[in-house]
Amino acid sequence: MILSEWGWEIREEESFGMKHYTVQFQPDNLVTTIHAGATLLEAAGQAGVVLATPCGGIGRCGKCAVRLLPTEKEVLACQYIVEHDLAVLVPDSSRFFKQKILEHGIYRKVDRFPSVQKIFFGNPPSQIETLCGLLADKVSVQIVPNRQNETLSSQLRSYQQSGVTAILSRGDCAAQNALPSCYHLTEFEPGDTTKKLYGAAVDIGTTTIVARLTDLNTGQGIATTSAGNPQSQYGADVISRISHCENDSGSEQLHSAVIGCLNDLLQSVARQAGIECGDIYEMTAVGNTTMNHLLLKHPVHQLGQAPYQAYSLDTADRKPKDLGLQINPAGNIHVLANIAGFIGSDTVAAALACGMDITDTKTLLVDIGTNGEIVFGTQSRLLAASCAAGPALEGAGIAFGSRAQSGAIERVFMNGVDLDIDVIDSVQPTTLCGSGLIDAIAVMLELGIIDSTGRFCDRCELDPMLLDSIRRRVITHNNEPAFVLAGNYTKNQWNEAVFLTQKDIRQMQLAKAAIRAGIELLLQKAGANTESIQQLLLAGAFGNYIQKESAVRIGLLPNIPIEKIHFVGNAAGSGAQMALISQDARKMAKKLAEKIDYVEIAHQTEFQMVFSEFLLFPEN
Repeated sequence: MILSEWGWEIREEESFGMKHYTVQFQPDNLVTTIHAGATLLEAAGQAGVVLATPCGGIGRCGKCAVRLLPTEKEVLACQYIVEHDLAVLVPDSSRFFKQKILEHGIYRKVDRFPSVQKIFFGNPPSQIETLCGLLADKVSVQIVPNRQNETLSSQLRSYQQSGVTAILSRGDCAAQNALPSCYHLTEFEPGDTTKKLYGAAVDIGTTTIVARLTDLNTGQGIATTSAGNPQSQYGADVISRISHCENDSGSEQLHSAVIGCLNDLLQSVARQAGIECGDIYEMTAVGNTTMNHLLLKHPVHQLGQAPYQAYSLDTADRKPKDLGLQINPAGNIHVLANIAGFIGSDTVAAALACGMDITDTKTLLVDIGTNGEIVFGTQSRLLAASCAAGPALEGAGIAFGSRAQSGAIERVFMNGVDLDIDVIDSVQPTTLCGSGLIDAIAVMLELGIIDSTGRFCDRCELDPMLLDSIRRRVITHNNEPAFVLAGNYTKNQWNEAVFLTQKDIRQMQLAKAAIRAGIELLLQKAGANTESIQQLLLAGAFGNYIQKESAVRIGLLPNIPIEKIHFVGNAAGSGAQMALISQDARKMAKKLAEKIDYVEIAHQTEFQMVFSEFLLFPEN
């Protein structure tokens, strides 16, 4: 049979009377008992120790390395089988830490017109039909009871003395082609609760999740929080997670992981605002197609194989109880429409926030990440594509790679006499995140440490004028060249060094070529070229932290004037916020999703040729 959590096979006859062993995790001092044949990764999850597994636990990335005590032998937790009692030391470098996350983005003003309203009656009529008539007069649309009249009538009668607040919602019908000219009367509350009307907009990214609380009476955001997507323990990219869904209970695990995270974030913003989660009546959600499908419990297997078709591209509305979300039971969750393939509602929301539906400026919108999305065009024609850059920018496959977490080098630059770095939280550098990786390679190209093919230059090829402070950073590690970014240099050797290897450079070349080839082919499909780009908008948490000059230098972005490149932050979250406070924005988002033409880049005959071309770094 298949074990429900991780999919490891065991013989049926061994499933009963199986031996169990104790595993202790240090320095956490956490202990768990696990059955024989399980992996250390499974034991860690059971004990509450969350390890970094960007490859999905298949032994490819090497990020879940732990040490067996007392020998301190290093093993991969995802591959090591528990066959006896164990004590394990978990280093910080193998943990899934909270990362540096961008929570805010560009703002496009829309008129406040939320899909939920509250109206108070100090002396309400006793008949539901009469009240519906009064409500219709106030909001100028028809009112339809959304529950059995008897239930609502009973509530109405019991709240006569205290007065009653009627909750009106259009959420249940928001997925139709046009919003209906009616509100649903969903609930009554005793007394005047009209001031307690809040909504939440969430951006469910493959790597990060951001939630923003908004006062729907004013349209103002009042609290924001974020967290790493806990689904990452099952794989850094969407393909790994789709594969995990093939295991028994795999889909439910991924759904439960994101719901648990969302509930934690909702509780966090509610605490910040001094309200209850029950005061949240509306929630909008955006994400790529896979994230949306896992949220809504849609099947995802068809997304993992050509032609990568979505189960549904439409908007969706769900009641909180259907998904397990802890907002007001009378509330509604609205998920914006997807485009096609892996391009989901987050791209729609980002394009909406950036005004791509109303501009005549030829705009290239790029969300750089594991699952990169690109949109190009003007309001008359918009094209979109996705490019699987892989998880290198999130640290997978990079010797010292990591997400943007404490201790990660996030910036590399020359200070005139030596290499200099910025480290997240200004602590001892231990890893290298994506923005630092891009900077480091740009500096290495400028210094002539590597050539345009990405090859490390031999020492005899280095510029004779190269400073000794730089020259000594070129070392040999395991018979391969490497370049030291940080460490302690004493007695002609490096200690506690963080460095880049030849393999790391190659991994970055693959990632940047995928993104750059995607941009080039999308431009070609639009009958445009690099010179056609009038503005380039960098969206997403990762895009906002990279240095524009470094991204252009290594060929990740087209070689256009730097002043044409603009950061728009978490534009997807801003689009979700627009849809939260404005029914008109929901209509615009739906039209935009239908208008954007999807281009399948990887299947174009010229993809491999263009991809190979952009493996090279630009000449100086």
